[in-house]
Amino acid sequence: MSNHSSRPELADKSADIAVYDTIYVGFPVWWYIAPKIINSFLESYDFSGKKIILFATSGGSGFGKAVENLKPSAPNAEIIEGKVNPSIKDI
Repeated sequence: MSNHSSRPELADKSADIAVYDTIYVGFPVWWYIAPKIINSFLESYDFSGKKIILFATSGGSGFGKAVENLKPSAPNAEIIEGKVNPSIKDI
């Protein structure tokens, strides 16, 4: 997480996102940002003209800089900050 240029490899790159206008992407917030695998996912597809709605879990913070840090990975998409729910341990 400390290496902001790190991009873990995706095991599968066969998602057919072309058929969707809106895509929901969920993740745990780690140190106020999304895990780097989310950047890998966004950079592996063309999200031009798509709406990406984020949702997340967090042990105590909100989205932090997650939206800001994900926008360069899908520059031609509209990324929307959705909801953050408490981590499962807090439910």
